[in-house]
Amino acid sequence: MKIKLTKWGLIMSTKPILVVDDNKITTKLLKRYLESNGYEVMIAHDGIECLEAVKEKKPYAIVLDVMMPRMDGYETVRNLKANAEDASIPVVIVTALNDTANQLKSIEAGADDFLSKPIEEKLLVAKVKLLSDLNIAQKKVIALTQALDGAGQSSQEVLTQAGLNVE
Repeated sequence: MKIKLTKWGLIMSTKPILVVDDNKITTKLLKRYLESNGYEVMIAHDGIECLEAVKEKKPYAIVLDVMMPRMDGYETVRNLKANAEDASIPVVIVTALNDTANQLKSIEAGADDFLSKPIEEKLLVAKVKLLSDLNIAQKKVIALTQALDGAGQSSQEVLTQAGLNVE
């Protein structure tokens, strides 16, 4: 996360979000929506650029268009989820194809959620917030589990005692 001074003088942490769309007007619009809500936005214009950007800097979530040149959104999300290092990054698929078959195809490819075009700003921000917060929570759980196990206390025992031992 990055610390940023806002126009109101407040310091807020920004979470990097990767927006992937071959349409430059769409990327500018989504960037404006997300930045005005406190997010740092990275841009890629196709699936290959997305995978390269993720290697450079891990985003807290990815907003990914379906129809793009070189590598479409479905193939991109499959590649992300196949890589253990990137599999936990939440992906929101954006599509103009908002029928049930394409929504199911998005989820089957590994997407965590989907948005239909035209994109409503409040819905985009709500989904990005939910998924990036979930990503942070998962990272905290992993870190705490490693800390407990490293301190000689079984994380499984702690979870069982807390009634959270779910297999």
